[in-house]
Amino acid sequence: VIPVIPVAVQGHNDMVQKKALMGAAVMVGAFASASAFAPAPIARVGAARARLATSDCAPRTRPAIAETKMDMGLATAVAGIPLMYGLLSGNEYVTHRYYQHNEIGKLDLYQTLKKNGKMPKLPVTVHVEHHAETYDDMMLKTDDPVWMKSAPARVLNEDPWRGTIFAWESTVFMFAQCIPSVYPAFWLLGWSFSQTTAFFVPAMLVHGLVWNALHPHMHGLPDVPLSVGLPSSVFSSLRGSPLFEFLRKHHVGHHVASGLANYNVCCPGMDVVVGTFMTEEQWTPKIRYRQAKEIKGALASSEM
Repeated sequence: VIPVIPVAVQGHNDMVQKKALMGAAVMVGAFASASAFAPAPIARVGAARARLATSDCAPRTRPAIAETKMDMGLATAVAGIPLMYGLLSGNEYVTHRYYQHNEIGKLDLYQTLKKNGKMPKLPVTVHVEHHAETYDDMMLKTDDPVWMKSAPARVLNEDPWRGTIFAWESTVFMFAQCIPSVYPAFWLLGWSFSQTTAFFVPAMLVHGLVWNALHPHMHGLPDVPLSVGLPSSVFSSLRGSPLFEFLRKHHVGHHVASGLANYNVCCPGMDVVVGTFMTEEQWTPKIRYRQAKEIKGALASSEM
């Protein structure tokens, strides 16, 4: 005897089966999603099963990760260029204005410590004396017999370049005083010590080479040989180029303005930031023929 199943009962059983299949499908989908976003243990299980099923799935993510790391590395490397320039510009500004111009010597704290014998005498830069003997056309008063007998001139007479160059001692000093700002800044950028050093040392050498090719020559003095400092000959061919002409005129303005503007020499920029930049149109009317201008209010090297 063949049992007869009512139509209503058969329809009910079909519905139950469909619901069971849908529930299974939902469970499979949920598990698949969970394995993709789960913590490491579950993710590893899901990934292992996926590799067994389709061996080419996992490698698809690796190029994207490598590309992202490459982009980040390139961005960090490129960001290091303006960062290094900004740090050199800032250090050059501070050194020129506050050390070479003896501005630090005006500080009450410095004078108090010096008076109490707790402040060692700073190395003499003779830069203030250099300003005092420089005409507005950048030539020197070495043709003035009266000047050459003065106390400031006698200090300069000890140096064939009359305080205009970076000798090896000055180069070492510049390296030392840049270290406290350069290495922390590049560490924050993600650079290693060796990477920073590999960029910092050439940048400082280029700065010194530009200075020695530019500064003594514009004051009518001889080139710097390797035995004394970074040689002028390396960049001497750039004299008269648009870059060197811009730097030269920028520094002429520094002298014409009595040392109160355009403190940057090789790395212009910080003057603009702090408001001491003076354009050629602004300083040109201040030029006086055959007149040397001392730095207003500066202490002589003997007072430091």
